[in-house]
Amino acid sequence: MARGAVVSIVHTSDPVEGPKKALDMIGAPRILFRYDRVLVKPNYVNASHPSTGVTTDPRVVRSVVEYLLEIGKVPDEIAVGEGGMANYNTMETFRAVGLVDQLKGLGVKLIDLNAEPHVEASIPGGRSLKSVKVARPFLEYDCILSVPKLKVHCWARSTLSMKNMMGGILPKGIMHDDLHQKIVDLNMAFGPELTVIDGIVGCQGHELACDPVNSNVIIAGEDFVATDAVGSFLMGLRPEDIPYLQLAKKAGLGESGLEKIIFKGEQISRLRKHYRI
Repeated sequence: MARGAVVSIVHTSDPVEGPKKALDMIGAPRILFRYDRVLVKPNYVNASHPSTGVTTDPRVVRSVVEYLLEIGKVPDEIAVGEGGMANYNTMETFRAVGLVDQLKGLGVKLIDLNAEPHVEASIPGGRSLKSVKVARPFLEYDCILSVPKLKVHCWARSTLSMKNMMGGILPKGIMHDDLHQKIVDLNMAFGPELTVIDGIVGCQGHELACDPVNSNVIIAGEDFVATDAVGSFLMGLRPEDIPYLQLAKKAGLGESGLEKIIFKGEQISRLRKHYRI
């Protein structure tokens, strides 16, 4: 799972051109050429409007899908999937947040990961999570493209690309004890092949009832540990203080040290804000 720790940071309020620029800056076509089928995984944990900072802006998702089509992927090779909180109907959430309207005419499949058959998958090397019931699309698509929100989290401190993979498992409650190690274990088996973090409107205070912050950034990278480290830093956190990032680096999943990440685009110190947790 070796990845070059190259991360792009685009300072933008444009949810359409921003993600495409960020993907170009990391040479995304070269990365995506390795894969046949792409599952785009946004964060729709509930039906909060994207302006709240809780959920991924559907225009960012559309931009990512358009980018895939522009580089030669065909609609049958692309799906957008999420499995939100148990008390929300994911397909209704897709409509409520505007995703269905944004994806009209693109011909890609929308998948409720909670409603899909789940397969027991072992996690070789997992320390706290030895196996997990994962939605079948996580196995059927050879590339997961994570499109999380730039958000704080009351337990994990930041919830970005790595924690976004929880949307593909059931029951999700198994993650809540020993959370940091389980995030790492889950990503050992199902870490995303590419990440685009929607940080145009970020989320401070609480991951589900937040106070939105206009950060106006898009972050992209192949190394999901590095993207999460950069996203955490841009919210005013120190990656070295976030256990799942340090455990992931120790496990060889990626790079969390900012001094070892190759940055493309903006100087992150100029864009850093200090989010309240």
